[in-house]
Amino acid sequence: MPVDRERSVVFGSVAAEYDSARPGYPDRLVADVLAYAPPGPVLEVGAGTGKATVSFAALLATTGADLTCVEPDPRMAAVLTAKCPDVRVEIGIFEQYVPDRRFALLYSAQAWHWVDPDRRWDLAHAALAPSGAVAVFWNQYVVTDPALRAELAAVDRRYQITTSSLHRSTEVRARQADHELTGDPRWTDLEERHYEHTGRYDAGRYLDLVRSISAYQVLDAGVREALLDEIAALIGDGVDMTFTTDLALGRRAD
Repeated sequence: MPVDRERSVVFGSVAAEYDSARPGYPDRLVADVLAYAPPGPVLEVGAGTGKATVSFAALLATTGADLTCVEPDPRMAAVLTAKCPDVRVEIGIFEQYVPDRRFALLYSAQAWHWVDPDRRWDLAHAALAPSGAVAVFWNQYVVTDPALRAELAAVDRRYQITTSSLHRSTEVRARQADHELTGDPRWTDLEERHYEHTGRYDAGRYLDLVRSISAYQVLDAGVREALLDEIAALIGDGVDMTFTTDLALGRRAD
């Protein structure tokens, strides 16, 4: 499917909520990705407000490797720059980015689906040095209580939010983790890894998490607030969450 460019940059209107409500990424994942990749400069695609950038930049600073971030939304990039003043930020879409070097690692956190599916792996391959690594990862958010999750999913359906609902089942989400590079001879050492943890969201943070999801953000403001009111009535003072971070790794074969 083609990328919905308008929807891909709705997050800037809720940049503060996005930054405070979206979960980060496990420290172990960051260490695993950097251990998998050869030493050298690093490129992040779709850095957003820096939910992954902060951790990568901290570890890369100990090695002297530089980090370049590509982010299409200037409002998200402003938050990123405030948090990570030492990284280089290029504002624009990855499809139009012209690298000035070859990278040892290209990674993308929760953003790879916003890159043109017909071009993204070609662009990644071209941006990497020989034997360079690519790491694509994303968080899956699941309301832990299945009964509550079903009630929230029913609210979503009433507002015609289906495939991008925050309240899909764990089984539907698990099917998203299939490695896309299987059978592509340009890539080798393919791996998939998974990291899981649980947490508690208070009601306000959970509603901000909902606001930060594009499927809800593109709703008419009045409709969105009505949906949020229904969600608030169901979750009370908060909700227990289960987070799974899925990681796909690959390496240039040449």
